[in-house]
Amino acid sequence: MVVTAAIPRQRLVDAQGRQIRKLRLSVTDRCNLRCTYCMPLDAAFMPTQTYLTPVEYATIVAELVELGIESVRLTGGEPLLRAEFPEIVAALAAVGVPELSLTTNGIRLIPFLPLLDRYGVRRLNISLDSLDPQTFAAISHGHHLETVKEAIATAADQGFQVKLNMVVMAGVNDHELVPMVEYAKALGVEVRFLELMRIGYACHLGSDRFVSAATMLEHLRQYYDLRPVPRPQDSTSFNFETACGAQIGFIASESQPFCGHCSRWRLSADGVLRACLFKEAGISLRGLSKAERYAAYGQVLGMKPSLRSAEVHHAMHQIGG
Repeated sequence: MVVTAAIPRQRLVDAQGRQIRKLRLSVTDRCNLRCTYCMPLDAAFMPTQTYLTPVEYATIVAELVELGIESVRLTGGEPLLRAEFPEIVAALAAVGVPELSLTTNGIRLIPFLPLLDRYGVRRLNISLDSLDPQTFAAISHGHHLETVKEAIATAADQGFQVKLNMVVMAGVNDHELVPMVEYAKALGVEVRFLELMRIGYACHLGSDRFVSAATMLEHLRQYYDLRPVPRPQDSTSFNFETACGAQIGFIASESQPFCGHCSRWRLSADGVLRACLFKEAGISLRGLSKAERYAAYGQVLGMKPSLRSAEVHHAMHQIGG
């Protein structure tokens, strides 16, 4: 591969003034659930030999930290399925990432909490789409609700900063907004309600499944006095708190895209660096020399769109959640 773009020598700021400071880093595309908005039951996965090694992750991330990356979130698939997960966390911590965090479905979380604590991974996003066992199973094709709830309670009790992510779907779990707020409030954690995104396998779901953040907000205002909470300009969510102590966020990437202030890149498990979740194009960093990687960073900086596309058909679990 011949790369000719200029090598960036300072912070990653694109032509629109967006500073890239967050990296979503996928360590595997495999998952132990089959959520209906993410992948089919017979999902195909990458050969594990195509995954980046812990050393490769550390090399790339060290360079990106030098260029201004401040936050790295480990994702999947389900990242805790990766056999080398402990080595990856240790390697990333060793290069001095200012903030390491994790997105997980929680099924395997409890045994990993000591490891995460040791390496300073204190911010956890845990997926929880329903509090009803039958609905949880229907969405995820797994009977793990109590395991996930135990993991959430354990992490919260140990002082981890936990956020619950609920993908809201009409006629499936949209009746659970208030119960989910009450559940999160009782544990002292934040809940974030996500709009269903038209990515990969989710594109087969009908538009009648979509619930806008505005609709969710209108419903919740019947039960709570919602007070806006200031957030950084590049935050993916807009947030509220209530007098009773609930913390509620909304990720409205469909109805209210935040492309104009987006500060995120994504690195897939096989080493493809992408500027946007909604762009198929990316640049493989595997096998590149240091000079070629820096040139690739410059190229990716110019690939970030100003507006998001209506949908994209690459698999969400292969890009990183």
